[in-house]
Formats: sequence, structure tokens, C-alpha cells
Amino acid sequence: MSKSERQHPFNFGRVFFPEKSNPIPNRVYFQPLGNHVGNVRRLVKAWNFDDDFPDATLEERQESFQRVLKAADIHDMGKPQKFNLEVKTTQYRKFKEYIYSFKGHRFAANSSDIWAKTLAIGHHDFSVNDISRDTYKLKQESQYYADILAKDPLTYARELYILEMCDQIEAELACRVIGDDEQAESRAFMDYTTAKSELDDKIYLIDPCPFNKSSTPLTFEYWSMELSQADKDSLQNCLNTEQDYNLGKVLNQIAKNWWQSQHGKPEKSEPKSITLSAYKSDDKLKDWNCNSFYKALGGENFVPNPMQDRVFKAIANNDHPAVLLKSPTGSGKMEAILFPALARGYRLFLPLPARSLLEDQKERIEKYLKIFSKLQPEREISLVVDTGAQMYRCVYRNGEDIASTLNINSRRHLYKGDVILTTLDKFLYRYFAFGDKQKSFIFPLRIHRENTLICFDEAHTYDEISFTNFQSLVKSLYEAGRSLVLMTATMPIEHYERFNYLEDLIDFVDNSQYLEELNQFQQQTLKQPHLNKKAFEWHSHLKLDQDNPELFQNEIAKIILKEWQSKANRRIIAVVETVKDAAAIYQYLIKNVGSNTDACGRFIFLYHGRIADKIRPIIYKQIQERNANSQPYILVTTSAIEVGCDLNAEVLISQICPPENLIQRAGRCNRKGNISDAKVILVGDEIPDFANSLDSFGWRKYQKTLQSLEDFDTQLIAKCISITQQVDDYRVVELFSMLHDYVYGADLTCQPAHEKGLVITRSWKPSATLIYKDQSTGEEQKITVPIDRLVKNKNNQYANTYVYERYYNYENTRWELRDIGWGSAYLKDIFIEISPNNQGAGTFDGKDEYPYNPELGFVELPGVFIKLKTSDFEEKLLYQHNDKKSSIITYTKSLNTD
Repeated sequence: MSKSERQHPFNFGRVFFPEKSNPIPNRVYFQPLGNHVGNVRRLVKAWNFDDDFPDATLEERQESFQRVLKAADIHDMGKPQKFNLEVKTTQYRKFKEYIYSFKGHRFAANSSDIWAKTLAIGHHDFSVNDISRDTYKLKQESQYYADILAKDPLTYARELYILEMCDQIEAELACRVIGDDEQAESRAFMDYTTAKSELDDKIYLIDPCPFNKSSTPLTFEYWSMELSQADKDSLQNCLNTEQDYNLGKVLNQIAKNWWQSQHGKPEKSEPKSITLSAYKSDDKLKDWNCNSFYKALGGENFVPNPMQDRVFKAIANNDHPAVLLKSPTGSGKMEAILFPALARGYRLFLPLPARSLLEDQKERIEKYLKIFSKLQPEREISLVVDTGAQMYRCVYRNGEDIASTLNINSRRHLYKGDVILTTLDKFLYRYFAFGDKQKSFIFPLRIHRENTLICFDEAHTYDEISFTNFQSLVKSLYEAGRSLVLMTATMPIEHYERFNYLEDLIDFVDNSQYLEELNQFQQQTLKQPHLNKKAFEWHSHLKLDQDNPELFQNEIAKIILKEWQSKANRRIIAVVETVKDAAAIYQYLIKNVGSNTDACGRFIFLYHGRIADKIRPIIYKQIQERNANSQPYILVTTSAIEVGCDLNAEVLISQICPPENLIQRAGRCNRKGNISDAKVILVGDEIPDFANSLDSFGWRKYQKTLQSLEDFDTQLIAKCISITQQVDDYRVVELFSMLHDYVYGADLTCQPAHEKGLVITRSWKPSATLIYKDQSTGEEQKITVPIDRLVKNKNNQYANTYVYERYYNYENTRWELRDIGWGSAYLKDIFIEISPNNQGAGTFDGKDEYPYNPELGFVELPGVFIKLKTSDFEEKLLYQHNDKKSSIITYTKSLNTD
């Protein structure tokens, strides 16, 4: 840097490129650094610290305020030394856009107040690694700091969040004021929505409002650099010589020369003063009670049932509800939680036990959120879907989904939503701050915000490792003071006893008085005269012969056909335990029904967890449409459709299964109580070992109960539910504790466990993504399977099957694939790719081609690994790339492994 440059520091806070796609711009705007910092200070001064520190004393909040204000003063003091303009190019090194950089500026922040200095240096990253490290260092710095963090270990993280949010709010407003809404929306790390008022262009609205006053004044300024013809010729020369990558260097030097020629004092634009105001909600919304809110979202005839009324009051009338809700299938548990959460202004987390439930729940929730957004037409109401396979955010305003029309940043969500729909597995990952390394701590922080309500639906479905994690998670959230609801229809007493600390039990299953109230309401008010009425048959003579499975498959298929032909326009669901049985029964039906279409389209469906991720939601939507219109269908499925799905079949045909599963399956039959001749048919003489939850005594009791039934009796069958006493895997408990101590207690001795990325959810077996890749069309069909299901045997080896691992290429800044290497499977993102033999030969490379049919899904699983014998605690799988190269991956054995 020259002497003249050192005389006039580059006091820029932000840079705007009004002609974003033009490699030869006419002008560039610069926001003065002092203007940016001054605005951030105003926002800090206006911030309502009570919301972020509800349990702190007034003195403690004042101390937090002073630390954040000092950090705001110094957080950008390194920007003048680090300013640069750069260019982004495409992979072909062609111009894409100009960007600006102050890389590393935060590390230049300095203050005698160590805590404030740490906050200033910490801003922008907000990763779990940085926050845990900084919290640990502050505890070591002084006993005073240690005492603060002992009372609330998240104090530093909460203060850093306030600094980050004030910085981001100011940045987003600066973009909006200058007219760059695209750059404003690109900011992912925001917990608030800002927009210009439609009534006054000097007023900007923020929702929710984090400030202690309804309005905050701010002023924005900028300098404008007009490019000369000589400047433009220099840029044009880069284009002429195809050196687009040099555009950034040239524009950077043009800007610095201009700044020095102005002696660091160019003429500013006319300051633009705005007022940042809270969204003004309709005063009528304050008058909502249970009845009025149900009518507002569901229509004039939507009356809450007794269970929904009690749940609404439990959530709306308590600051920190802790509820265990037991209610029958089809009683409206989802609405019972969603409605009071919206009315109370909670951010509702809904972790589900399986991805197969997401599509159904998403459609039901989306319908209500669109209506809710009409009640507050200026607000954005959003739904976040976060699973292993997909991660996106839907935004609704005045009844419309506006995310696609406004080009909403898909990454912006980071759990910014009114409702977050996820799975237990993914929620555990987020609870422990796994995800993109930068901003990763926002997940724990948003989960632990005061306005959070976490509802675990279908809480009865967890067992073994998933139940161990589930109970640890619920207890941790409860002890942290979070608002909680556990919902179940069939939780066994052995599991229920683990949650007896939850203060509010709302029991519409075992409390006969409550159950009778609910039944009367549904029969009389909702006009469901045939509620709970289902005839029952048990074909116990049918045996499952492992050596000849076709006999069992064909017998179930014949029962389905008999029911289909006995009455026109029936809706039939048939549930079996394995994908192979389901696929075979489906194929039998296709051959013997004659046609799979009627006047309304397709009516025979196959649905299971190994149908490709892209296809499964489409199938379910088709089933749902026929169901909603009372059109006939036959659905052959597995337990993938057992819980949570809102179907109303006339006949349920089920392979024999444990009582808790049977009750859930029967909940898809006569769900609306409007079918006079509904029927449940049970098939088989014994429960397969892999699905059985009963001991010999429990099985005998269950048999006697089933033999005594002429009508399906949920109450009697529920008495047969018995889960073997849960023995918690001590390794799972210890790992949960270590991850919790690292993320929430800044215990750096536990950091290695977190760095391994290891969260055991369903079992110790890691998973792989199985991909069928059609090279002629470029389409990829994907599912996720445990890697131990991909072990070789003589019948499952196919041509053109390759194993890769996905890794992040930092040099190219993108994810790429490479041959799988040696090491821990937990540290690998494993992909199994199957490519068809496009030459059409029956065999290829001495092996059969994989028999993939998108209609049937991945019925067979390819064998790619050889399981090695081990005597220690690790499982080892060998993959042979070719005759000369092989890799071994390892993972931890389950406790019950021989």
C-alpha cells in the first residue's frame, strides 16, 4: 500500500453494485463506516434485553447491554485495513458478479474489556466451535466471568446473537434503503423480516420486533463513485483479453485511487432518515380464544373437541407448558398443538419419528398457515422443512406462497420459521449444532429461545437407541425450561413412567370420563355415527413360509381381491412387514385386477420407505386426493404409512403385528367415523421376530384377546401393549452427555466427540445414500439405507455398482465425489451408485444388471461390502474397488451383537 493510501483509511462499512450483472459498471456506492456503526449502536440501545435474558436480574441485563454496546463500538474497527473489491466468476472463469471483502477484519477489534473484545472478534462466524472455545476462555479469564457463565452458560452466545442481529438488521435495511432488495434477501443469518411500509416509504417494518420501543429512527448515507471512461476502458481490456478474473483487481484499484483523489472526504448523498417500526397486528387478534381461533382457521363449523379445548388452555394459559397428551388416532392432535402455538406466538418445532410422515403433515399445516397469514396480511408466515433429504422454507403472505415469486433465499431459514417440521434424527443433529460450520450455533440458540414450543408427535414409536436419545433430549429441554408437548396414542406404561416429571397429563385414552366426552362429541357434534365401529377378522391359519413366500403373498392378495370385488368403490389399505412382500402383492394385484385406472385415474398403489425420495411424495399425494374425494383405491404398503397419515379406508388388511402397531394401522380405517361397514382383517399366525415387541406371556395374552373379538376393540387391544423393559445403551447416554457438555457447557474435553460428527440416532449403524443413475436421462433416484443392509451374498451382486464418498473441495468451493477411502464410516458421506447397462445386455461384467423399477422402488438391495470377522468392539466392512485396490470402513458394534 502506498504512502498516499495510508494517509486516508478506507472508511467503508458496505459496498453496493447497483448494476450487479454489468462487468463495466457506471457507478459503485459505499456506505460510510461511521454511519453503519452508529446505526448498529442505536439498535443495540433499543434492543429489549428482557426477551433474551428472562431469568436475569435488572443489573445483569444492564451489564449484558454494556458489553454488547462496547462490542458494537469496536466490531468493525479493522475494516479500513482489510477493504478489497473482488470478482466472482463462473466455473469457466467468466464474470458473474462483483463482491466486496473485509476478510479478517474482526480479528483487529481491540478493547481492555476482554468480554466485549471477544464478542467483537466473534461476530460473523457464530459457529459452535468458536462459541464453545470463547465461552471456555472467558471462564478461564476471571472468576467474575466464570460466575456469570455458571448461572447461564449461554450468556455469551446470547450476547453475540444480539450483536449479530443488530449488525444484520442494519445491513439488510441499508440494502433495502439503497434499493438492493436482492442483496438484502441473500443474508441467511436473520431471525427477522424487514420490509418497506406500503403506506409510507420512510417507514420500514420489522417482524417480530426485538426492540423495547415500537419505533427506532435510523439514518443511512452513502458515497457514489462514478467511473470515468479510462476506468471503463481498463475493465474492458480484461474482457477483451478474456481475463475476467482480473476485473476485481482492476476495479479494486480504481476504487482506491478514487478514494485517495477525494482525500477520504468525497461528497455524501443526501442522508435518508427512516423509522424502523414494529408490525402493527390487528387488535382483534388479541381477543382470540379456543373457539374463535378454531373458527378463524378452520371455518365457522370447525368446533374444537374436548381434547383440543383442554390442550389449547394448557398451552395458552401457561408460560412454560410441559404436557403429555394421550389421545386416540384421528382425534385431531396436530391441530390441538398447532392452533394454540400460532395463537400464542410460539415458534413450533414438530420433530416426527419418520420422514414418511412429513408430506402429510406439511400439507395439513400449510393449509392452516395460509389461512393464518390472511389474518395478518402484512406479515410473513413461514414453514421450514428440515430433513436429511431436503431443507427448504415456505413463506406465506395474505394466503399465498410467496417464496418462489420473491426468490426467497432457501438457506435463510436456519430455523427461522413459525413452524419447523423435521425428524427426530435431524432435530438431534441441530440440537447439537451440526450443519454448515458457519452459523451452526444458531440452531441450539433458536431451539432455546423463550418463544419456542417443541412438540414430539407419535412419541410411542421410539425404541432402543432412539428412545434412549429421545428421553435424554426431552429431559434436557425440560430442565432448560423449554415448553414441551409429547403426543401419543399408544405409549406403553414402561415408557410413560420415564416422563412422569411432565406436570400436565391430558389423558383421553385411559381416562374413561375424558374418552367418553370425546366420543360423544365426535358422534354428535361432528356427525360421526359409526366412530370406532369396525368388524374384525383374524385369518390365523395363514403361515409365513420363509422357503416359499409366494404362498403367503398370494393369499393376502386374494383376500384383498375378495374385499375389492365384494363391494364397489371401496378404499382398502393392506399392510405387510417387508418391502419384498409388498412389491409382490402389488404386482399380483396389477395382473389380476385387469386395469390400474378408472375414470379418475390410477387406483392401485404401492408405498414403502424404499421408493425413491422424489417419487414417494407424488404417490402419497395421489392416494390422498382419492381419499379426500371418497374415490376407491387399493394401497399396498408397509409400516411406512402406519402413523400420522390422514387416510380414511373402509377396509384394513394387516399382517399380524404387535398391538401398538395394529392400533395405529387401524387408525387409518374409518378414521372419520362415517363408514357403517368398516372392517379390520388380520392375517398370519405369528409376528416376525424383527418386528415383535412381545415376550411369550404377552403373545399368549394378545392371541386370546384377538380370538375373542368380533369387532375391533382399541381398548382391549391396548391392554396387550407391553414393551420389554428398556435397557439404555450406556454408550448412547454417555455420548449424548458429552455432546451436551461441549455445546451447552463449553467443555472442550468433549470437543473430539463433536468433531467426529457422531450422533447415534436409530442404531450404531451408519447409513449410505443409494442412487440409481440413468445415464441416458441424467435422472437420479435416491434412498437412504443402513450400510449393514448392503453386505454381499450370492444373490445380491449387480453390475456397475460403485461406492463413493462425498467431500467438500475447499479449493473449488463445492461438494464432490471420490472413491471411498479407509476410515470411520461416521466421518463419511457414503454414496452407492448403480448405473444401468445401456447396451441392453442381460449381464455385464459377469453380473446381472440391477432390476430397478421406479414403480416398485429399491426392492432388492445391492451387496457391495464384505463383512469381516472381528473380535473387538468394531464392525469392519471391506469394499473392493478392483483387483488391486480395496478399502475398509469401520463402525461401532451394537451391544447385542454376538
